[in-house]
Amino acid sequence: MASQRRPVHHQDRDPWGWVVVGATFVAFFITYGNLKALGVLLLAMQNDFNSDLWIIGWMAVLYNSMSLLSGPFVASIDRLVSSRRCVVIVGGVLGSAGFIIGSQSTTVLQLALSIVILSGLGKALSFFSFFGVLASYFSENYSVAIAISASSIPISMIVYGPLTQILLDAYGWRGTMLIMGGITSHILVCGELLIAPAVSSPTNREQYQQVPNDAADGDDISMERYNSNSAESHRGTFLTIKRSIQRFFTSMDFEILAEKRFIFLTASIVCVDFCFNGWVVYMVSHGVFQGLSSNQASLLPTTFGIGYILGKFVAPLTDRTRCKVPAIRWIYLGCVLMFASYLTEAFMTLFPVQMIVTCFIGMGHGIVSQSRDVIVRFLTSVDRLVAVLCWQALIGGFCTMGSGLLTGLIYEWTGSFQAALIMYSGIMLISVILFFVYDKITNREQDQC
Repeated sequence: MASQRRPVHHQDRDPWGWVVVGATFVAFFITYGNLKALGVLLLAMQNDFNSDLWIIGWMAVLYNSMSLLSGPFVASIDRLVSSRRCVVIVGGVLGSAGFIIGSQSTTVLQLALSIVILSGLGKALSFFSFFGVLASYFSENYSVAIAISASSIPISMIVYGPLTQILLDAYGWRGTMLIMGGITSHILVCGELLIAPAVSSPTNREQYQQVPNDAADGDDISMERYNSNSAESHRGTFLTIKRSIQRFFTSMDFEILAEKRFIFLTASIVCVDFCFNGWVVYMVSHGVFQGLSSNQASLLPTTFGIGYILGKFVAPLTDRTRCKVPAIRWIYLGCVLMFASYLTEAFMTLFPVQMIVTCFIGMGHGIVSQSRDVIVRFLTSVDRLVAVLCWQALIGGFCTMGSGLLTGLIYEWTGSFQAALIMYSGIMLISVILFFVYDKITNREQDQC
């Protein structure tokens, strides 16, 4: 039988919801901080393994992509497993183990397997579940709750950049990775706080296929009638396995892939994430190649994080006033801001100017990420939210793999990241067009209702 969860009651009024917000804050801080730390460690790992920079950089991108590519698998686990607490705890164990094992690796392949497979899958298991829990607690206050929770992402950029550089100077990259594994283990504590029901009872349309009692028991009726027939016994076992597999795939919610709003919204989000993932991995390296010292370049994530925080809270704070702006308008503003900032960053060499422009990139991404989180929350029901996020993650995962690889190869071909940043600015214009199409489809569907 599929696991049952208690219906959600009293959204926006349960005080434990803010405890979940705090746990989500810490979990996001750790998972995104690890990605930034890998970016700081790129050059040290390259020198130790005597490898090309793009290979090590792509490994860091694959760590993030692995957590995205496993999205549908996590979506199915989310519906079939009764406790999101257990899912998050297992993810924390895998994530911590990956960094600890990676610190002892002797080849690039060993490092990649531990970081990409173990830590990447651990990140997926310990990341998506928090969105479902937050959505079950908040509706009207969801914008504020997700803004507070996700503000840990830029804060991790602020903290992890300089902190990783300090640890790198003191303990080397292996010691730093070992410490990262210990920090990642704190996700287990965050998982223990997820005691609330994750989603409300699914509707008939959203409910995944139930396994009939007779199939779940190995086709008992057939076994009693033909106990002496071994062929029927094997048939009953086969049917049980077949129906279990069908239930697993049905729980992935493939129907969402055919919805127009989902298609255009996901395509626009992928464009934004393509630029972000390529930029966040090579941000420090770009600063070094533009003439900054290693210490100066390690401060770029700090200014990016400051801008990200400002962007995250612009919309929620504005909503508390009389000047409410639709989320899609905020997205337009954020995309245009990133377009101009990426283009400017490609040609800036002065340290103060790079700091300011990086701050604007963070602000634009903060505005877009905050607004799209709210749009996705109300794109469908709470029951399907994790499935929507996981499918978006899968599609985005393929693109982010290409982002890291293409950005690294552009550096190998041209000797700088200028061409990549110009490419990012063009992609941001494409995202504006896709968001516009999504907005038109949404308005048309609302008019037909």
